[in-house]
Amino acid sequence: MNDQQTTTATDEDVAKTLADYERIVQATGEWNGREATEFTNDGVNWSPVWVKTEAHPTPLAARSRVHRIGVLYPAEEVVLWDEAFPAEKPDWQKVWTERPRVLFGAFTARRALKAAFREALRDRREPDDLPEARDVAPQAEARNWDLEIATAETVDELKGVWSDARAARARTAAREVAYGARLAELAAASWQPAEPSEPAAPKPHPPTVELRPATAPRPRIPAQHRTRNPEMAAALAAAVSDAESHDRPVPGAVRRATRKQAKP
Repeated sequence: MNDQQTTTATDEDVAKTLADYERIVQATGEWNGREATEFTNDGVNWSPVWVKTEAHPTPLAARSRVHRIGVLYPAEEVVLWDEAFPAEKPDWQKVWTERPRVLFGAFTARRALKAAFREALRDRREPDDLPEARDVAPQAEARNWDLEIATAETVDELKGVWSDARAARARTAAREVAYGARLAELAAASWQPAEPSEPAAPKPHPPTVELRPATAPRPRIPAQHRTRNPEMAAALAAAVSDAESHDRPVPGAVRRATRKQAKP
């Protein structure tokens, strides 16, 4: 891509621009290949295949490695989406958002090629590149983003600092971790337990039944030791006399009772 190209650049235009970069570095005679650009949504799992989803409409970061003959380790560039996104170029924002894998991937690959072959590519710039230091207006005062994140007292304040950090392209992987940790702390601190409910009224106990000891059975008194009942003796005698005077038989039980009552 060059300054004549607009945000209507196709995937073919992007690939052609990247091929131009590789052709320049091949001319140095020290080009030793470039690894496929990889993407991540969490900073842990990386893959050259990335698919847009509702949860992850854009990658968290991308990385690319370029090998140069005579250099022991490859030049590696790890770029955060928030750092590379052309926030100051509204026309390019829509293209990046619609095709993040192509535009963001090509951006990261170009960064890796420039890191490995600075002398050959230092004058190359693309419309969606980040502004260089000489193009950025000087800021009146630098902000201590790490301190502001660590000392934010409310969730809203922390989110405001994080939003400002994005606008200032001050977000980094380390600050992303610090922001998430501080956000969790503030969310936990603002949680309030539910008001305790009124205790339930105690259930009444069943009435207490007083248990009394069983009454001991009365001892049986032999007949010879029982107290003589004059009234009963007189009644029995009258019954016997009445039966005899009318020539009626006297029951045996009555005669026995009469005899028992007559005994002293």
